[in-house]
Amino acid sequence: MLANLRSHPKAVDIGLTVLIGLSTVVSADDPEGLEWWLTSLVALASLLVRHRNPLITFSTGSAVSLLHLAMGNDLRPVDVVALIGLFSVAAWGSRRLSLTLLAAGLLVAGAWSFHASQTNSREPGPPPPRIIIIDPLAPFDAETDARQVQDWGGFAGIGLSLTVAWLAGLNTRQRRIRLSVLEQRAADLERERDTQAALAVVAERGRISRELHDVVAHALSVMVLQAQGAQAELERRPERSREAMDAVVGTGRTALSEIRRLLGALGGDEPDWEPQPGAERLPRLVADVRSAGTPVEFLVEGEPRPLPSTVDLAAYRIVQEALTNVLKHAGPDASVTIVMRYGPGSLEIEVSDDGVRAASPSGTGHGLEGMRERVNVLGGTFEAGPRADRGFTVRATLPS
Repeated sequence: MLANLRSHPKAVDIGLTVLIGLSTVVSADDPEGLEWWLTSLVALASLLVRHRNPLITFSTGSAVSLLHLAMGNDLRPVDVVALIGLFSVAAWGSRRLSLTLLAAGLLVAGAWSFHASQTNSREPGPPPPRIIIIDPLAPFDAETDARQVQDWGGFAGIGLSLTVAWLAGLNTRQRRIRLSVLEQRAADLERERDTQAALAVVAERGRISRELHDVVAHALSVMVLQAQGAQAELERRPERSREAMDAVVGTGRTALSEIRRLLGALGGDEPDWEPQPGAERLPRLVADVRSAGTPVEFLVEGEPRPLPSTVDLAAYRIVQEALTNVLKHAGPDASVTIVMRYGPGSLEIEVSDDGVRAASPSGTGHGLEGMRERVNVLGGTFEAGPRADRGFTVRATLPS
């Protein structure tokens, strides 16, 4: 209900104008005069602009109320426009301005009440109108000085009314500010949530991109070497050539299966629920590289144990990428040694070769940087560089 009223301020102003106007017509028992009605219409019209310019509403309402008193009339419901104007200034205008208007209103009401009390205490004559509508409980005695108490009681009532209107407007202002802050905070949280979701999508796509790089680079390197071996043995030993081509087919199918799974996750399609590769598939990976003609020694130190899924996948990808780099850069006569060391709370992976010494340990592309990022995400350590004599070594320690 309140939200609907706040969203339609013009309708609220029109309804308030009609309500105060009807109340004024009902309460005006005596003929008030044309001037009184014209000034009342001006005050009512000022309510229609109280949201856009509340200062006009307060100024017009206050001036009309003073004119009504100067005409010798008592205050009527239309004179509440001044209070509504002060409320509106405190709610939507400057706080300093509203406090200044409150002080001015109290000063004017006090001056008028003092003037009325002084006039009523002198010789009989046409007294100025007293503000008796604010103090209905004061005793009426035309023969005593209680009139003065009644007048000053009217000032107290008007002062209280002005103060209450100002405080109500100030409270509305504070509530509006708090609501605005809460709405802004909610909007910020929603933007932050969307940003986090977008970053998560980017991170996941980056992970899938690295996975694709590892899968494709390794599979293509192995397949090329196996195809070259098959071509070399085609005439001399056809049976070895057939075995090499079978290995090419097997490597290609495995790579296609992993690529299909990764692309399914990237595109949101129904994924292939094949388990992700881990340390248990390293012997098969080593066999593929051996079939391509590169000697590989695979050693396990310590007691093997089940690894967390993230560590298990990272171990496989690190070995896979290191072997791919050997096939691509170490030369045709290189051999590889893989050591898996299961320590207390950690897994150390070392892949070293005796091929052509690398000029720089950094390299380009996703290879070494991808391995380093995998290890850093898991809180491990990563080293990669040329050996003292010849070859290259990749060493990673993962918490397990």
